[in-house]
Amino acid sequence: MKNADSHRENDASSILKSGSHNLRFTLKQLSYFVAAGNAGSILKASENIHVSQPSISNAISHLEETFGLQLFLRHHAQGISLTNPGREFLREAKALLAQAGQLHNLAGMLSDQVVGTIEVGCFNPLAPIIIPGLCHGFMDSHPGSDIRVREGHQEKLLQQLRYGDIDLALTYDLELQSDIEFIPLAELPPYVMLSDAHPLADRKNLSLKEVVALPMILLDLPLSGDYFMGLFRQQGLKPVIKARTALSDVQRGLVASGYGYSLANVRPNNMAALDGNILKYVSLLAPDSQTTPSLNLGIAMVRDTNRNQAQKTFIDYCKTRISTNNIPGMHFS
Repeated sequence: MKNADSHRENDASSILKSGSHNLRFTLKQLSYFVAAGNAGSILKASENIHVSQPSISNAISHLEETFGLQLFLRHHAQGISLTNPGREFLREAKALLAQAGQLHNLAGMLSDQVVGTIEVGCFNPLAPIIIPGLCHGFMDSHPGSDIRVREGHQEKLLQQLRYGDIDLALTYDLELQSDIEFIPLAELPPYVMLSDAHPLADRKNLSLKEVVALPMILLDLPLSGDYFMGLFRQQGLKPVIKARTALSDVQRGLVASGYGYSLANVRPNNMAALDGNILKYVSLLAPDSQTTPSLNLGIAMVRDTNRNQAQKTFIDYCKTRISTNNIPGMHFS
């Protein structure tokens, strides 16, 4: 049995390299298969790459029929799992997609252009603020490039980096392990977010002691929620949490309507919530003899991974566009 299994796996590892199937498959179908294999679920793959579930299912079925391999075991209500040949096929599919990307980049280098697709992740609250101007500016400067953006909380972004679903992430330096390289670009201190009608809204700065007894709206995302709560723990304080939300637009709307205050590290150029109510951002004072921890915004990548020309150029572009006093879409007083 061992020899038979080994033979099937060898077939899977070499089958992509042979010309016997006359390329009756596409790189797009391979990319859908890889997304499903990484996610362990067609539903999650669909959410990750923003492609419909039927399209992913059809691509997998086509590959299985074309190569005569069962790539996945289907589990009712429990997703999918790779077969032994499927795992080998996944490894080779990733290698083939990487080679295709390198060939595309080589063509760009030979023509002295930056070409290719860059998979960029971005921390949820940051994405609607900085991504539009940043990505439009880059693609306008490099017409042969294409940036695909995926938003997520910190844990999800780090997972996508390790799975190879994204090339890099614009995010904070929260809970980064040794396998993640981080290029800091800007330091973002925390602010107290208030309705413009709040009695404290005209203050130049505020301390946590002055707001701790007031109702708080917590932006409750993995890791970043811990950061905000840690600001209180640092001073031995416990906030009165009136509401929790994972959506920054809901956070801003609740605060702007006078439901409570909140804490944030970003100040968009647009000082209004989606319903038109106005927000005020007041600098957070550090306690005596201590410093209020800022968050560093930067680029996170898997360490010791080769970067193609498009990725390197985008990183350099981010370095020129993002600094402590200049971030696309953000307000600086």
